[in-house]
Order: sequence, then C-alpha cells, then structure tokens
Amino acid sequence: MDIDGREERTPTIDETLTPIIVATDFGTTFSSVAYARREEGMLPDVKIIDNYPNEPSHYTNGHPSRQVPTESWYPNEPTLEEESRSPTPIQDYFPQRVSNGNIYDAESDDQGDIYDGPKDEEPAIPQPSSPPKLRSFVWGYGIQTEINEDMDHNKFNRIARSKLWLDKSEHTASVRAELDPILRRLKRKKVIKENEDVIADYLTRLFMHTKAQLKEEGVISDATPIEHVLTVPAIWTADACRKMQRSMAIAIEQAKFGAVENLFLVSEPEAAATYVLSQCRKGNAITHGEAFVLLDAGGGTVDATTYRVDNESPLRLSKELVPPDGCLKGSSFLNEAFKKHLRQRLAGEEDDIETDGFTVTGIIEKVALNFEYSMKRGIDVTGKVPPQHIMIKGLQENSQKRFKDNRVLMDRSDFIQIFHPCLQEIKKLMRSQLISAKHAGHDVKKVVLIGGFGTSRSLQSYLREALREISRSFRYRGEIHLITTKDLERNDPYASLEVAVSYGAVLRAWDKEDGPARITKSSYGFEIMEEYNPTKHPEHLEAKKKYTDKLDGMVYVRRVIEWHVCKGEFVPTHMEYSLPSVYRIFAATKLTFICEENLWVSDSDVQSHYQITHKKNKGAELAGTIKADMTPLVKSGKIQLTHPEEGYEGAPHYRIEFELVMIINGRNLRFEARWPRGGEVQGSTQICIAAAFRPGTD
Repeated sequence: MDIDGREERTPTIDETLTPIIVATDFGTTFSSVAYARREEGMLPDVKIIDNYPNEPSHYTNGHPSRQVPTESWYPNEPTLEEESRSPTPIQDYFPQRVSNGNIYDAESDDQGDIYDGPKDEEPAIPQPSSPPKLRSFVWGYGIQTEINEDMDHNKFNRIARSKLWLDKSEHTASVRAELDPILRRLKRKKVIKENEDVIADYLTRLFMHTKAQLKEEGVISDATPIEHVLTVPAIWTADACRKMQRSMAIAIEQAKFGAVENLFLVSEPEAAATYVLSQCRKGNAITHGEAFVLLDAGGGTVDATTYRVDNESPLRLSKELVPPDGCLKGSSFLNEAFKKHLRQRLAGEEDDIETDGFTVTGIIEKVALNFEYSMKRGIDVTGKVPPQHIMIKGLQENSQKRFKDNRVLMDRSDFIQIFHPCLQEIKKLMRSQLISAKHAGHDVKKVVLIGGFGTSRSLQSYLREALREISRSFRYRGEIHLITTKDLERNDPYASLEVAVSYGAVLRAWDKEDGPARITKSSYGFEIMEEYNPTKHPEHLEAKKKYTDKLDGMVYVRRVIEWHVCKGEFVPTHMEYSLPSVYRIFAATKLTFICEENLWVSDSDVQSHYQITHKKNKGAELAGTIKADMTPLVKSGKIQLTHPEEGYEGAPHYRIEFELVMIINGRNLRFEARWPRGGEVQGSTQICIAAAFRPGTD
C-alpha cells in the first residue's frame, strides 16, 4: 500500500525473536482472534484480541467484546460526510486489491513465446484483480454505527454470512442465493474480481486491528515471527479450504502481518473440543476412550460431530465416529425471525411511523440491534417471559394489535414463535447424531454445547429437556449430560464459549505432534508439452488438438499435465519430485527467452498425459506460476542455436531444456525451474498446501 507517496515495505522477520501463535476463527456471524507467545517448556498463556473499533459498549455491559461481527459494507459511492469524518483517508478505504503473489505475477514485461504452435481455446489462466476505485468500506461493529432509522439501504452492498458461500452444500443454497446478486454487482463495478475477495477484505481489516493491538501492547514488533492458525469447518472440501487459505494469504500480505507459509489448519470442532476439554471441571471431564457429541451452535450454522478422546495429553481426538451433520438454524436466524415478526405487525402503520425520513426497514434494523445484544440472550422461552416493549416512535395505541403509544408489546407467545423453529431443528439435529452414534456402537453420555448461540438460556433449557427424553428412549440409567458454560472452570479471564474455537486452536497448534497422517486430499502437477507419441502415451489419442512445430518439425500435444502428487497418497514431510527434461522452443529471432511454467491442483482422481481441457482434468485449478528468464543463458552462449538436420523441415531455433522440481516442505510446496538439470534455480515460487491435508496435519 502506498501511503504519502512512500511504498510500505514488508518488514524483515527476525527468527531469533519469540514467535507468536495467532489463531483466527472466521465465523459465520462473528469472528475472533486468539494468540499466545511460543515460550519453550511452558503451557500457552492464551489471550483474546478485543477493543474492536466502534464497539457498542452499551450492549456489552461496558466490557470489551472478544469477537467482532463478520460483516462488511461496500457503499456504492463515498459521501462527502464519510470522506470528511475519515481520520486516516487511506486506511478508511478498503485495501487495494492484490493478487496472491504465489499464484499471479502482475508485471507486464515481455514474456516472449513459450511455443509457436496454434492457439486453440483453453481455460483462461486467472489474472490478478485490478485495483478498485476508491470507495468507503465499513466492517465489523462499524456497520452498526451506520444503522439508523432513516438510512437508505440502497446505498450499501451488505456482505453477511459470507463464510457460507464457501460451503456448496444444499442447506446453504438460500444464503448463497442472497449473496450472489451483491457479489455480481461488486464484480460489475470492478470492486472485486473473485467472490472470496470479500472475505480477504474483511480479514485484512481484522488483521490490521490485531496487529495494531499487539504492537500497542508490546507483544510484537514488525520483526516478530507470526505463526498463523486458521480454523475451518469439518465438512469443508479441500476446494473450500483452499479458497479460504487464499483469502488468508491476501489479507496477511495486505496487513503486513507475517506470512502464510506453514499455515496450520484446525477443524473447528477439534479446536472447540480442545478448549472445552481443557476447561471442564473435574466432575464433567471427558476422559480417554470416552465418546461425546460436540454441538457447535453458531450464528449461521449449528454443527453436530461425534468424537472419541484417543489421547488426553496432548489431547487428540478420533476421526468423526459417525458422519457429522448440520443445519442452518444459528442465532442469526432468530434475528431474521424477529425482523419478520415486527414487519408483519407494523404493516399498515407506515403513515404514523415513517416520518422525518424514517423507513420501516431502518426502524426494524435499529430495533434488531437491541434484540441481538440483549433481549434474545436473556430470554428463556421454556419458562416465564416478562412482557417486552419495543419502542417505535409515532406508533399509535391499538389494543387489537397490542400496541401502546410508541410501543409494540411482545409476550411469551411471540418469542416462542420466533425461537421455536430454530430450537426444534437443533433438537432434531442432536437427536439424529446421538441415534447414529448409538447404532454405530457408541454410547454417548455427554453433549458439549459451544458457540455464541450455545450461551442462550432458551437453547440450553430446551436441549436439557430433549436429552431427558432421548435418555429415556435409549433406556439409559442416567441422563445424557449437557455441558455448557457453567460446567467450565473460571480461572482464565479470557476463556468463554464464544471464543472457544480460536482459543482452542492456539492450544491445538501448540503441540502438532501425533496428528493425522499426511494423506493428501489434492493432486499437484506440472503443465508441459509432450511429443505426440500415442504408442508410449495412449492418452494422446484423446488430445483435442496436436500441432507440428514449424521450428523443429516435431508434432506436439500442448498443455498436458504431468501429475506428481496424487490424491489419496501419503506425502512425506520432506519430498522432492523432479521432471528432469522439460523444454521450450523459441525462434532464433526472439529477443527474450522467458519460460512461463504453471503448477496445477485438482481435488479429483487424476491421470497424467491428458490435456487440461480433458474431462479427466475437469475442475483443475492453477496453483502457481513461475517465470524463468533464460535470456542471459542464451546471450552468454551457454544455450546454443539449433539448426534442423539436413533433409528435415524446420528453421534455426533455441531448444531450452531444463528441469522442473516440486519440493514438499511440511505444509509448503516450492516450485522451481533449474538449468541445467540439478543446476541453478532460474525461477521459483512457493505456495501453502495446508488445505490439501486433513485439518490438524503437521
């Protein structure tokens, strides 16, 4: 980012300094960040980032919130008022779009030709997003300061529950359908290029705040090594994890907050379980060999997963004992139901309440903030609910509609109508998971309730009663116990169920040993051209096109993938894969000799020697690109001009033969072009491949 005409440089990391583990829980409705110094021989002292900008302290009882809404707004145009109140104009606009340096190279110098064959239609290699126009960007609690009764919602592009866009399952289809028109509009305005750019923009701001707080408290300097940890849903595909990883990489780069190398992924259920099992009071502890259901009730989704404790120190869980399940009935849907309830009851009252520029939509959005942070958290619809009065300016008394002057009366029946659909679906989800576990031979006696919605008195009471019913139907002597906030130790002031995932992720990342085996969920391969040889490679018979090179007279199949790391294989921590003889042909008249080499990734079962456009490579994505400038080697005479043999067609040309090497180092993959074979590196790049493994893999 260019500030005051000076280019901000990426700071040099001092590896002698104590590293900091920074764990990010990018939640559906709220996000949190936990951190700890990696002191040797000590247990982690985990702390939580707080003091978020524009935090509504009147909703948090004056205490700093340890989580921040996962929301952002892209106004269509910045207003003069917005521009004038911006204390730091550059920082108050969302970050200039950057490409992932591991994937794209934004330079536009002469690349030369790699080959002189005909150009048939191939999948376009993605290009970096162009910088957007300067537009105001609001994130987190800043959105709530913008919500007023007279606001014009048409001026904003509101991004909420963007995490669910990465989940392509059927139960998120409705949320993705809501997001799609907004994302298309932002693309049309060239504000974003890829849908996940909205996630990268949000994370950039989250990391900028985290970095600023850590520096202000003296925890880090610009040179402190940062060890990033990211939590992901257990049900996410490798593709979803990779997109999230890519957004992380862009945000880390934008915020100048360490590097994405060796990013460690932890599944959200495992992180939460690690937290809970470390905090449980002795009477509720879950011990070695014991199975339990983890019910993560968040803002968007509620997920149920069944685990067994395989090791207590360090804590290691089994794989899911039965298929995990989820439903789209998180606490944000209570907000939607509350708004719908008010909208129905206020129908026909527009003439009285839409005054002074107020709109029904604006009024409801403002009132919904109080429901979100106060009302819904304290209500227990399974017991007595005192009447609640919702203040609506201008409303006239109407006994049939249960209106008082300037007030809407809501009683227990109203709140049951709002809460019941969510409570019923969560009960159904929990019951289904317990039944599946029992049928698989696992007697589960404890259900751990976590997540922001997990603190709801209504949900806790409703599930306790449901567990009594289930225990009786299972003919258990005792009841299945619901573990909630009250069952946890209170020794750690930073511990709470709302930040269980980020807190637990630090604990899990502290000791990475004895994690899952390094079985890759993705394949990685080089893009090359091969001499047409259907006898050696029968796959060439299915080539879309082949061509005769006019320079050397040979027939080639271009844009073929040679896969080296294949899905389902065990990949050692350190491994080198080599393609020893790759070559490119350049005309003798060329002035530059740049070999641009691509690395591809696929989450499908793959087979080498097929072109990128072949159905066997369907879904393959570009993972990285390097440019090896061979011009100095040609100019120095190290690479000689080749003349066609007498009697053969062709023309003088340079045949540049080199070695492509793929080096696995932990959760990173380095991609190199070497000339000559085993010689100097002429071009390289490195990408993070954490998303290619099961979360928790070292």
